[in-house]
Amino acid sequence: MNQIRIDDIRIENGTRVLFEYTVTGDWENCFTSQRVAFIDYFCDISSVPQAVLAVPFICNIIPAAWVCDAVIEADTVDADFLDHVGEIKNGYKAIYPMIDFRGKLNAKSENVISKRDGGSACFFSGGLDANTTLMRHIEERPSLISIWGSDIKVENEQGWNTASEHIRQTAEKNNVQFYPIKSDFRNVLIEGELDKHIRETGDKWWHGFQNSIAIISHAAPLAFINGWDKVYIASSFSADIKGQYTGAGDPGIDNNVHFCGCSTVHDGYELNRQQKTEYLVKTCEETGTPVSLRVCWESQDGNNCCNCEKCYRTILGIVAEGADPNDYGFTWNEQSIKKCRQDMSDRITIYDYDYYPIQKRMIENKDRIKNAADYQWFMDLDISAVNGKLIKKIRRSRIARLFGKDA
Repeated sequence: MNQIRIDDIRIENGTRVLFEYTVTGDWENCFTSQRVAFIDYFCDISSVPQAVLAVPFICNIIPAAWVCDAVIEADTVDADFLDHVGEIKNGYKAIYPMIDFRGKLNAKSENVISKRDGGSACFFSGGLDANTTLMRHIEERPSLISIWGSDIKVENEQGWNTASEHIRQTAEKNNVQFYPIKSDFRNVLIEGELDKHIRETGDKWWHGFQNSIAIISHAAPLAFINGWDKVYIASSFSADIKGQYTGAGDPGIDNNVHFCGCSTVHDGYELNRQQKTEYLVKTCEETGTPVSLRVCWESQDGNNCCNCEKCYRTILGIVAEGADPNDYGFTWNEQSIKKCRQDMSDRITIYDYDYYPIQKRMIENKDRIKNAADYQWFMDLDISAVNGKLIKKIRRSRIARLFGKDA
């Protein structure tokens, strides 16, 4: 039988929580060799009960338990979270009907009562989605939460220092609290092994199953301490393309994650990425204060590389709104435009639902775009056909063989 037992949860130095656990069964090959995980909150969490402390660890592994038909054994867990576990599972089932979600969580339900001061928090990476959510709810003065160990590895101190300073400046500018978290949650599971269990979905473990619920749950101890009513996490996709994509960041999952009286809000789902860009640029123009975005997936130094798919997508979206990407945290010039054109032709994979709205907006907004002629190639681009070029097919095939992933 596949099983994981949370043997001990303890607080160290008042700020760090340690999880000791034992894994048994065939699914053990989906776990790294470590058997102690940590989360450092950089603030006093000594008053947080174990039932709440358990939530982040359980959320990190529960999708794996469902997919691998495993049992999670824990002494106690917050009743508010436990009451919604079935709804979270149903959220996954709706996205991946081809998967048989079995497994279960065995834990004593504990009603946790925290002070209810109200207020909110917002997961903040510094990207377009997160900045849009912050702007939409700035009147609430939501605290900002960012996790060192999510997109920037826990070993990468330099990259984190750059990223966290950017977030700290955003917090100071908006007069809100910043809660940095350091967590090795991505060092618990072997994502490549779990990819094999969900191959029929066409997705990858981190993107499709782990990321959103694992990230959200890190807020549980902070919600208890501060008495927050809600935590916002920005949408990555939009309602108008539902069914064209899969991913763990879905309102059917996120909105069902609750803990100690705090609910999660999957924010901005009604807006596509270009509509968010329009909102952000318009707001920045009205206030006269552009924001420095941090969107890059490829860079580990905490900055934007300005030549990956995510950077290109964001940059072109900003251009389509008649704004200058250099005002929004990117380095962009004539050579950059030429390289973008070449990369889209020969190197990177682009998706219709991401790029059609950008292209449409750029065409209709052409008169506002500085040096619009430099982007005529993109306005004329056959987006539906560009991924079919032989050179791209060869490259994707090689990457799939080497790394088990798409370009």
